[in-house]
Amino acid sequence: MSQKELSVLLKAVVAVLAVFLAAVLVFFVPLLSATVAQFYEGQPVRRAIFGYGIPGIVAASSVPGFVALGLAWRIFTEIGRNNSFCADNARRLRTISRLALGDTCLYVVLAVAVLALGPKHPSVPLIFVAVTLFGAAVTVCCAALSHLTQKAADLKSDNDLTI
Repeated sequence: MSQKELSVLLKAVVAVLAVFLAAVLVFFVPLLSATVAQFYEGQPVRRAIFGYGIPGIVAASSVPGFVALGLAWRIFTEIGRNNSFCADNARRLRTISRLALGDTCLYVVLAVAVLALGPKHPSVPLIFVAVTLFGAAVTVCCAALSHLTQKAADLKSDNDLTI
């Protein structure tokens, strides 16, 4: 597989992820919000928190996800240009790692707050656990890839200077 083909394939994955994220925000979050709000018919404060506040925070937290997808697109563009191991890609991966860490920390705090309120709907804690584990995995993987990409860029730079 050539660099161009790999770049196109990776960009297709980013496009599919962007569509999936948008679909979750447009369809799943409002549906879950309405379903969860039904559990709190007689409790207006909890209904507002679980039915509207948390889905609003989830929607706002998708912004770093879209930024990360944009950075990934730029990384994959560099791969297509046969410039995979450059300092810019290492910086972009580090930024993606930090965005994922920030989102993961937000969801941990949000999960603690939600669990303190005692959600009645069983999907709420499960969703927080899944999102937290996924965010932690993305954080660690991108940080490791950033480190390795930076080391490879440094080696490439040294080799370019000696030739």
